Amino acid sequence: MKRAFIVPALLLAFQSQAATEDLDSLLTSIKSDIQNQRLSSPSGNNALERITAFREQAPFDFRVVPLTYQWGEAYVALANKAIAKGQVDKAQGYLDKVWYVASLTPGLEEAQAKIDAAGKGKKTAAKAAPKQVAKAEPKAKAKPKGPSKAELARQKKVAEAAAKEKARLEAERKRKLEQAKREALEEKKRLQAELKRKQEQERQRRLAAAKAEKEAAAKRAAAAKAQKAGKKVVAKAAPAPVVKKATASELKGARTLWQSAKENTAPLASYPVASEMIANRDRSIAENLEPVCKAILDNDASVVLHTADKADYRWLTVRLTLCLRRLDRSFRLRHSHQLASGDEPFVTLHPSRGVSLVRQVER
Repeated sequence: MKRAFIVPALLLAFQSQAATEDLDSLLTSIKSDIQNQRLSSPSGNNALERITAFREQAPFDFRVVPLTYQWGEAYVALANKAIAKGQVDKAQGYLDKVWYVASLTPGLEEAQAKIDAAGKGKKTAAKAAPKQVAKAEPKAKAKPKGPSKAELARQKKVAEAAAKEKARLEAERKRKLEQAKREALEEKKRLQAELKRKQEQERQRRLAAAKAEKEAAAKRAAAAKAQKAGKKVVAKAAPAPVVKKATASELKGARTLWQSAKENTAPLASYPVASEMIANRDRSIAENLEPVCKAILDNDASVVLHTADKADYRWLTVRLTLCLRRLDRSFRLRHSHQLASGDEPFVTLHPSRGVSLVRQVER
């Protein structure tokens, strides 16, 4: 009877140990890939694929986070080298990957600013090209006439209206900035509270493990003492430690939660996007997206990207993010994805929301 309880416990311990060793092996491989510049290629043997695999197997294991930022810093370094050689498009390609996977990577903002400055420098040089202007024959100077009182009054009203509009826009900008700061502070407090809760759970787990080990040691000492005294004492086997891992039902629940996170508000506006530019990954799409970005900022809107697949959605999200950063660095875009109902992709604007669609579903 005793053996029937011991064998399942040993099997569970072996399975937990094998899972832990598999995750440790993944972490070691990720470090090696980063050191050898296998960041996202070759296929099947690179750091990005292993980081994704680790997150899928252990979504609550945060040991992979520092390696993710090391991966991002490696791409930022490659981008800086490309910028120094004048290869701006190549550098932007590197940064696009980092924006999607690890947008808080140190040095990413500075590298993007260099690329933005390089793009503005080209436009300025084109505008500064000399133009040939034909000299016109001198005309007789007409006697200047001063504006009438009515014209002066009209100009004064226009100036006052412009000043009021400027003050209103400045007040609105400050309001949005303050709101963004409050949301960032609340998110920081939430993350700190979550970290504190997990640390307390880990502390309690270690205390329980230490207590169990202490009790087991006391039982072993009592058994040894009884054996010396000629008594037969059978010590119960200590329960095998259990390593918590995300179950299949938890992973399935997470996928279901993402699938049910649908935008349920009526669109404020809809903008078509050229499918050919998305298919060719044409970065000149930024000019076409500028009206969409201005509309997002004016309405403080969230967006739904209707594309043929997730790859198009991710690429278009990066382009929208960069477009918005050039107009307002403090704005944070809330976005989600739906499959396009027709052949052409499009973007719909929706009322602003303070949390992600997944957190709305959780509530």
